Amino acid sequence: MKFFLAILYTAIVVLLGAATIVGEYFGTDFAREECYAAAWMVFLWFFLVFLGILFVVRSRVRRISFFLLHVSFVIILLGAFLTHIFGVQGSIHLRKGSFACRFMPSASSAEVAGQTLPFAVRLDDFSVELYSETGNVADYKSTITIADISSHDVILQEEVAMNKIVVCRNWRFYQWSYDDDGMGATLIVNHDPWGITVTYIGYFLLFISISWEAFRGCRHILGRKRREGGFTSFERAILVIAISLSSLIILFGLWFFITQMTDTNPWIADMQPILNSPFLSLHVAIVSVAYLLLLLAFIVSIPGIITGRYLLLSRLMLYPSVACLAIGIFVGAIWANLSWGEYWSWDPKESWALVSMMVYAVALHERSIPWLRSARHYHLFIALSFLVLLMTCFGVNMLLRGLHSYA
Repeated sequence: MKFFLAILYTAIVVLLGAATIVGEYFGTDFAREECYAAAWMVFLWFFLVFLGILFVVRSRVRRISFFLLHVSFVIILLGAFLTHIFGVQGSIHLRKGSFACRFMPSASSAEVAGQTLPFAVRLDDFSVELYSETGNVADYKSTITIADISSHDVILQEEVAMNKIVVCRNWRFYQWSYDDDGMGATLIVNHDPWGITVTYIGYFLLFISISWEAFRGCRHILGRKRREGGFTSFERAILVIAISLSSLIILFGLWFFITQMTDTNPWIADMQPILNSPFLSLHVAIVSVAYLLLLLAFIVSIPGIITGRYLLLSRLMLYPSVACLAIGIFVGAIWANLSWGEYWSWDPKESWALVSMMVYAVALHERSIPWLRSARHYHLFIALSFLVLLMTCFGVNMLLRGLHSYA
């Protein structure tokens, strides 16, 4: 069973990467329909989950953190499946003073009879907010009224802006675009109460379990190094660099997060409206720490392949790096859900970040993969995995187009 699980896991990783190339040549919608959301891909994910559950049960793993971590991924995949089956997304065009209740569904949306909202929406006002220093656009804001379709009794009146959504009866509205004359606006419409709820439960469980597992792994390695006489001068230098740079990145991310939460203008004043979110700073900071630690793990792997040393040092950086990569990816998913109306859109950057996480996660399973118990084999795997990380960081920006083109 372990062999089939490894083959299936590898196949999914390769197919996810290949689908980004398909999307580049045939379009994102084609890649979504024929690859990511295709019935055969859904079957592969379900079969992987099924084999994974059987393997975990047969392995009789007693670590609660390990068990919860894998359960969280199952819950996240379940949430994605519910979104795929029941999620509704589209767009609605509004003109000032007029009610509308019909929307245009997206290609990937579930069928909705008549594509009609259970209430009517009216655009009361639209405005563009500018940065005072430069005059560049800071935000787009639409004031809307939601009312009963027949009686037009007001249900609520709210302002929709970039990164500020309005929710009514589990229908979510996002600011998207506006008419040239300023008298109309287009909003994204999203209805996915089950998928979002289940997925967020999975995210929460993931944040706790992967942090717990990373702490446990690092503590075990540090205890083993103490028993073996401590770190060498080279290992201490690498750790100092890792801790120092990671601390700087985290401090910068927290500072930027606080400035946005308190509506204080940070020194990066002219951000695109869609990027002006505190979740963006957390997403970038956490993922940057992951990339830094994986870069250092790659640097350590070069002499490690030759000498067969530094295995524990590399694993000491691998645990927090994979944890940061996973947390950073899903913090980005939360931001995307608040900004774009989709927590996962299969953008090339998202897909390759997921591929990177899945590839590096393999190195954490040395108990299940005897080949990785050899120091030289482990370092070779880390060195080759760095090629995937390079594709994620630079290759996607240069070769593929997507929502992360500004990165």
